[in-house]
Amino acid sequence: MKNSLILYFVYGVMGLILLGISLEFTIKSVIEVDYLGVLLWSFILCVDLNDMIDRHRNFTKYYPHFEDKWLYFL
Repeated sequence: MKNSLILYFVYGVMGLILLGISLEFTIKSVIEVDYLGVLLWSFILCVDLNDMIDRHRNFTKYYPHFEDKWLYFL
């Protein structure tokens, strides 16, 4: 279980970094009126958010009482 939690954390951090980058470039593209950039970066933003939501949904499905288990391992 410890290894899967570490992988979940690493993927979460990578997802947040990609989310920040795509959000930044989406805002820059909107300000610069770059239609292709807005479409590209907003698509990447949506895919990343969808992946993060699915990952969290699966996590809560397979670890419904994670708080209790987390406190048990400490």
